[in-house]
Amino acid sequence: MIAATQSNHPLAGVSAPGNLSPVDIASARMRENGLRITKPRVALIEALARQPGPVPIEQLHQIVSHEPCDLVTVYRCLNAFEGIGLVRRSFLHNGTSLYELTLGGTPQHYHLVCKSCGRTDRVDYFPIEGAERLVRERGYTQVSHLVEFFGVCPVCQAAIPARQIMPSPAR
Repeated sequence: MIAATQSNHPLAGVSAPGNLSPVDIASARMRENGLRITKPRVALIEALARQPGPVPIEQLHQIVSHEPCDLVTVYRCLNAFEGIGLVRRSFLHNGTSLYELTLGGTPQHYHLVCKSCGRTDRVDYFPIEGAERLVRERGYTQVSHLVEFFGVCPVCQAAIPARQIMPSPAR
């Protein structure tokens, strides 16, 4: 009898849904949406999966530079990934785009971005879903939103003399 762990068995290599790697999940999503699975796309998914938070596109390009993957390809892949919900784009206060892997299943969260050092901290869920629901009830589809918070992190505050930090205007 051939064991299921042998490579010639029809179930060899099949893992339970909970054990799928980010590349497996992303590949399935790409196939579902008619995107080809290419070496640059796989390299980008792998690079994003190793990042602890959102990263700028230039950093991703440096990580995958060993692959035949130029900067234009990185931009195009990330745009396609964002379109099918594999990545989420956020921004630094200067408008620089940051990307993080979501695979379409990560619960909604936002980021707190330091204006001095660019450090990003994750802020889990705010009750914006009610506003999205109201927009959908008005007949809109493909609804999305973007919320980012900007400030100066405690480490940067300690490094900057108090008189150089401008107080936020009252609202």
